[in-house]
Amino acid sequence: MIKKTIFFAFVMLASATMLAQTTITGVVKDAQTGETLLGANVKVSGKAIGTTTDFDGKFSLKVADAPPFTVEISMLGFKAVNVEITKNNQTVNVSLQEDATSLEEIVFSASRRKQKVQEAPASVSIITPKDILNSAAAVDPVMNLANIAGVQMQQQSANTINIEMRAGSGVFGTSTFPILDYRYLVTPSAGTFSSYQSGMSNIDLQRVEVVRGAASALYGPGVTSGVVHFMSKSPIDYPGTTVEMLGGTLSTTGMTVRHAFKNDNDKFGFKVNVRYQRGKDFELDPVEDADFISGLQTTISQPAIVNGRVDPTQPGEQLLSLSDLDDNGDGNPLATEYKNYSANVHLEFRPSDETTAFLSAGFANGGGIFFNSQGAGYQQGTDYWVQGRVQSGGLFAQVYYNYNNGGDEENPTFLYQTGLRQVAERNSLEAQLQYNFDIPKFLNSNFTIGSDYRNSKSMTANTLYGINEDRDDYIITGAYLQGTSKISDKLDITYAGRYDKF
Repeated sequence: MIKKTIFFAFVMLASATMLAQTTITGVVKDAQTGETLLGANVKVSGKAIGTTTDFDGKFSLKVADAPPFTVEISMLGFKAVNVEITKNNQTVNVSLQEDATSLEEIVFSASRRKQKVQEAPASVSIITPKDILNSAAAVDPVMNLANIAGVQMQQQSANTINIEMRAGSGVFGTSTFPILDYRYLVTPSAGTFSSYQSGMSNIDLQRVEVVRGAASALYGPGVTSGVVHFMSKSPIDYPGTTVEMLGGTLSTTGMTVRHAFKNDNDKFGFKVNVRYQRGKDFELDPVEDADFISGLQTTISQPAIVNGRVDPTQPGEQLLSLSDLDDNGDGNPLATEYKNYSANVHLEFRPSDETTAFLSAGFANGGGIFFNSQGAGYQQGTDYWVQGRVQSGGLFAQVYYNYNNGGDEENPTFLYQTGLRQVAERNSLEAQLQYNFDIPKFLNSNFTIGSDYRNSKSMTANTLYGINEDRDDYIITGAYLQGTSKISDKLDITYAGRYDKF
């Protein structure tokens, strides 16, 4: 009798479950275009039960609950909709409205123009203002990238960070193209990224866009693994004064001030940023790392140049001694302290919602340890820049000039293994012109056409380029075309081409 009772209760429970099962079907469309939406999420509110729409925007969902309950339908870039389910086999046809109030769906870096992230011709990730505000990476804004898929961070020291994407793990050069407000932060010829000379601060950082994959069509040859675009805050959109003070491990201290002003009609804006930071770096153990320390030179010298080449057999002119380099007096000349400071100013003119002009300038001083195939070294110097940019409708135009002194005799760039200074003075001039336009009659196409010019010069006093010192200019003139055409309601094709003269 007990077995029969248990069996009867089990059958009744199973029957009740089968009777309670509810089936929901429907179609999800774009309210503006009427097109069906692939990949829209359909989820029972409060439960981990859901599905997604297919190529025709259709879905079918079975729920082991009896009505009533609520189903939430959502998709990136659209406002979510809640639908009350009141009966079995209910049909739900929903049209989603675009979420125009959310900036998280709009990207700029893939094409240098506004477009939805799902329409960008590349895989794009966005670090939003909320992410930056809540981030613990206050010491260095570059560390905001630490949790972005596809981005590799190489932290060589407490003050030296390199970025790499989809192209190995280079610790000196990088095939990734980091830029700040469309101004590149790498040396074009060597591809090095000096994070301590970027001049960025978290309180002036509005968002970061990470474009994965090759982006050479718009940004030039060599941009093979992706673009990381740091975008600062507009003084018109973000007026006011912000002060940040930080302190932490490794005796890290710092202070950043941002002041922005706009006029009453939101046509003119002005901002200034000042940043200072110092701290201790990672240290070697005098006992455990004695073999490594013994291979480091105790003096730094200006190398002797013979017939246009560095002659390592000549003593050269001594610039620094161990007492100048050894911060702790433990016999270790490897730098254990750092100091960075920067300042920049920006003017913005916005006569209309479609037109904006920028004029900005600044400098950043800093130094850091690096490691490459020639061993450990220390790079320092001051980076100066000035930039002008105009965006109006489909037009994008900018020109900027950059100069880096590469250190001086009192604060040189050098290699610890050889004890020889490397003169790394350089300058660069870049100009870009781009226009974006639509041709609806040709497959509803959108085109981007542009050209750019890059002229980089290095002044190394024969310490890097040797006898090629007078033939080391790096000049590129290029033109490109990128287009997107609508083949059918469900298929777009994006194509690009570029020609460069070196």
